[in-house]
Amino acid sequence: MSKALANIGKELNTLSMSMLNFCDETMDQTIKKEPPPTETTPTETTPTETTIEEEKDTKAVKPVSTKKIKKKLGETKKAEAKKAETKKAEAKKAEGKKAEAKKAETKKKLVKKTKEPTVLDRVYKVIKRSRKGATVEKIKEATKLDKKQISNSLYKLSTKGMIKTVSRGVYVPTDEG
Repeated sequence: MSKALANIGKELNTLSMSMLNFCDETMDQTIKKEPPPTETTPTETTPTETTIEEEKDTKAVKPVSTKKIKKKLGETKKAEAKKAETKKAEAKKAEGKKAEAKKAETKKKLVKKTKEPTVLDRVYKVIKRSRKGATVEKIKEATKLDKKQISNSLYKLSTKGMIKTVSRGVYVPTDEG
């Protein structure tokens, strides 16, 4: 974005320089009183009349000082800079709104995830409630899960260190879990 603004600034400088050069040339022409080319037919006017009309045309054109031109160019540059600043501010506001929307979406997703307990949570809860340990059959009745889901969750819980095996098929929670 800053490179684009720098390029725009360079282009503005080149345009302003070309405008100043053009204005200097036109001022030089008016000072020298070079008559502007006019289209006249020889039958319409005499040569003396055309010179008088040309003089009137040159008098009608007022020379513009370079200070005024520079001042106007400076004002346009300031106006363009203000526009660029407002665009930047609007872009930042839009980015902030997008970030807030993403945060709100993630909060909604988190709320949805925390409402419903996972399979691991359900199995661990059954094991934690049991006094002498929980068997696979008790866990199956309480959670209504398949044997494969139960064995997978028991493996994960044991690798995390949340449960330990007392004997084959009997599980108890650890002191850490």
